[in-house]
Amino acid sequence: MLESVGSCKMPRFKVGDYVERIGPLVPENMRFGRIVRVIGPPTGLPDKLTWYEIAFHLGLMGTCGQTELRLAEDPAPTDLGHP
Repeated sequence: MLESVGSCKMPRFKVGDYVERIGPLVPENMRFGRIVRVIGPPTGLPDKLTWYEIAFHLGLMGTCGQTELRLAEDPAPTDLGHP
């Protein structure tokens, strides 16, 4: 889902946001991380198909869909995805 800012559409999350993966099968070491890249949906597809590259604890990286994430309280604004 994109949020409107004036006449411009913005992704729900942005680079640097601290997020939590949601769902019953998420491993604990990949539950919290920081957005490092926004991968927009291909032209003509719904905005809810936005994907995000995320840096997790111990240098793990992953790609998650917008519907798999929610904003989380940032434990340390300078701590790049390492809770």
